[in-house]
Amino acid sequence: MKRILIIDDVQDRAAWLKASLELADYEVIGVLAWEQVDEHAIQAASADVIIVDANAPGRDTLEQISLMSQTLEKPLVVLGAHKDQHSIQAAMRAGVSAYVAHTILGEDLSGIIQVAAARFAEHKRLRDELKEARSQLVERKLVDQAKSILMDDHGFSEADAYKRMRNMAMSRGKRIAEIAEAIIVAKELSA
Repeated sequence: MKRILIIDDVQDRAAWLKASLELADYEVIGVLAWEQVDEHAIQAASADVIIVDANAPGRDTLEQISLMSQTLEKPLVVLGAHKDQHSIQAAMRAGVSAYVAHTILGEDLSGIIQVAAARFAEHKRLRDELKEARSQLVERKLVDQAKSILMDDHGFSEADAYKRMRNMAMSRGKRIAEIAEAIIVAKELSA
């Protein structure tokens, strides 16, 4: 997490942040004003972490942060933001990995970035686990529905229906959920 992109409209603040990061052995690969921010500019920068220095992220800023978070899958750090609970919650919902609402010193940056990277990695792990669990649930429902079709239409026991689907999946190099889906589609076509 050494390549940093800074987004800040205030040039002096951005220059201080860039110098402080470089002193802490980070590579600042770009400094953008908000008017320069678009998906292409952010992708082209290929940063490990994006730092947004904003005194009060407004609705548009939070929307842009949310869009960046969803598309880029990068830790986002907001510095110098509001301390009120509503702003903090809105930033967290927007995908911010670290939200610092107080004045920072240059030596604080490394710790902030490390916490943001760790929080981002944990959040990503949880999102991936949730996605996998949902996928498994959908597949389980397909398999159960297909077993029911085979049991009703062909008189198989539940174990036999599952065994037939599993054997077919293995012989065809497919996932059992794909075989189940094919059984369901075939049943719908014959109805």
